Amino acid sequence: MDTKKKKIAWGALFAVFYAGLGAMMYQMFMRQAIAFPGKLGNYPSDLMAHIREGRAGTGYSLVESAFGFLMDTLGFNQKAVGVFLALVVLATVWITYRVMRRLVPEGDSVALMLLVTVSMFVMPIYIQALNPRRYLGLQSATIWHNSTYTGMKFAGMCVLYFYFYYQETYREKFSAKDFVWFTILLAFANLVKPNFIVAFAPAMAVMLLTDCIASKGKTFGRQVLFGIPVLISLVVLIYQSTKLFTGTDADSSIGLSLAYVLRLRAPHPVASILQSAAFPLLVLAANFRDLKTDRRFRVSWLIWLFGFLEFLFLNETGPRKEDGNLTWGYSFCLFLVFVVCLCWFYRNVRELYGRYRESACKSFAAFIRENRSYRWKTIYIAAAVALLAAHLFCGLVYFGIVFQGGSYF
Repeated sequence: MDTKKKKIAWGALFAVFYAGLGAMMYQMFMRQAIAFPGKLGNYPSDLMAHIREGRAGTGYSLVESAFGFLMDTLGFNQKAVGVFLALVVLATVWITYRVMRRLVPEGDSVALMLLVTVSMFVMPIYIQALNPRRYLGLQSATIWHNSTYTGMKFAGMCVLYFYFYYQETYREKFSAKDFVWFTILLAFANLVKPNFIVAFAPAMAVMLLTDCIASKGKTFGRQVLFGIPVLISLVVLIYQSTKLFTGTDADSSIGLSLAYVLRLRAPHPVASILQSAAFPLLVLAANFRDLKTDRRFRVSWLIWLFGFLEFLFLNETGPRKEDGNLTWGYSFCLFLVFVVCLCWFYRNVRELYGRYRESACKSFAAFIRENRSYRWKTIYIAAAVALLAAHLFCGLVYFGIVFQGGSYF
């Protein structure tokens, strides 16, 4: 079979797979919207509350407003909510693939599509002796019970697709059209869920500051121009605060804490961090030098760092104190570093395989024996595969539980 036919065959296979996945997502979200009595439970989630808030006009998120529009303005029922959220998940798959293609432009499309699929299901590595729950007490990139987080994954990846390109070129060219689009994307992400900007904005600020220092202030105007859309988009947060901290939550606010949420439900808090990010942390350790040489890798881990600091040191007070609502940003940051590290791991494997193919060795074992410098790289790749397989297995098991109506806790 020639290359063109192979691409067509793989494209058809992925089309069938994602059509099936979309159907499953529709069924799961629709059942969450009505608390359907399933095999393992009544599909507990935040969706019914989000629908009520959207219909009452009290919701802070664009996702909740969409529910009100679908059900009250257009007159649809919960099935429309299921369709809407299923399409958001599939749109997230598409934009994540576009981000991966931007990170690895030379990558094979089939391999990248497989990596996108993996990124949509990874969960913390479940070790019952350390932390007894699969979700609560851990930090997860994959969350199926919260519709606003589902929307934030899509919106956040849209921003990063734009940003990964323009952070390389803004000092030479950043047009009025680019300025408007960046502002719209940032405002859209904030309207969906404000947690994204809390991690993204300071990471971008650090990048702009280092660029300004590197140019000895000569590009200061360009840094200001590129940063203004972020400042404009922050106006959305003022509006959202009026929606969030009202009524029974009027006594809530945001305050400092010392790992309060991390310690709240995790018997072994440090272990929970490692369980949740084992694969990307290993890839980071193996590619640490790329923090200096690759801006995309550096800013992704800066976003993760600020999301992690938010998770550790900020928490809501008052009636919302136990909810852990400021963890959503860190969940997205985990999703981001999983996506980025899947790309870097793919590059690592391609590089090692390319070296092997260039050699005259008849087997990979012989190649390693003759090239001892690649021995540690081989061990790293084997360990990364094992960790990624564990993340994916736990994610698929968790999805199976939630899909059958089990508790997301």
